[in-house]
Amino acid sequence: MTIKALHGGKLLCLMAAVAGAMTLGSCKDDDDDPEPTPAPVPVDTTPQKVTFPDEYKFRINNSTPVAFNAGDSIKANTLLSNGANSDTVSIDVILRNNTMVDPSLVSLSLANSYLGSVKISQTPSINDSIYSVSFPAVEGNYSLSINGKTRNFVVASTGKSLSKSGRTLSNFYSVKFDKTTTSNMGITFVPYDKAEDRGARLTATGSFITIDEEHYNTFVNATSLSTVTDFIDDAKPEDGKLMLRDAKYFIYIANGMNYVVKITNFAGSDVETSDLEMVVTF
Repeated sequence: MTIKALHGGKLLCLMAAVAGAMTLGSCKDDDDDPEPTPAPVPVDTTPQKVTFPDEYKFRINNSTPVAFNAGDSIKANTLLSNGANSDTVSIDVILRNNTMVDPSLVSLSLANSYLGSVKISQTPSINDSIYSVSFPAVEGNYSLSINGKTRNFVVASTGKSLSKSGRTLSNFYSVKFDKTTTSNMGITFVPYDKAEDRGARLTATGSFITIDEEHYNTFVNATSLSTVTDFIDDAKPEDGKLMLRDAKYFIYIANGMNYVVKITNFAGSDVETSDLEMVVTF
């Protein structure tokens, strides 16, 4: 085969064509390569645990349960109004997340200006995962603790006036004075003062009426509050102080309330002791 000589211009064109063909062929080969497959993203198959909050509801005299939050006020007829006994408040706690109640970790306490601090003790009812406790409606700040979780709430009066008749003295609690607790209900216990030879006494912002055992039994067993109030209307209360020399039973009047009191443990008005116990009915 004979190859004819090419002039310089034609040779350059041939070389460029060959080079272009080689370049195009190379690009075509790159485009044909498959794209790399991305690595699969791992999927978390662990079941997600859902936690449900416990539910708190209250009932007044077994009415329809109503939900309430921490710090909410529960309105009720407190301290026996309109001639009927005070309402009963029931608290239902619905424990979620398969929680069981530990009875040893349950407590209910009440604090207010005239009772001080009182622990309410009774047998709770536990049905399935519902814990229930009921108590008479007494105004104050309550704290209910279950399994280490505490819910604070308030019981407040509906504002209805107390009636002088048609109800009994149905609230009862104990008060103890000692070296650490010297006052309660607005009453202060002052022990015997040997240096001044002053007998033990009670002081308070309210008034006192000394009564005998017969009157005391009549009042606490009466079917009407008017038995007490009618007696008070005819008596002469002593303001601010009660000497304990001859006073085992008395009525204490303060903040529109009448308390019938019996001293149950006391060494004597001229004995150096700081201990005194009494029971209060109202």
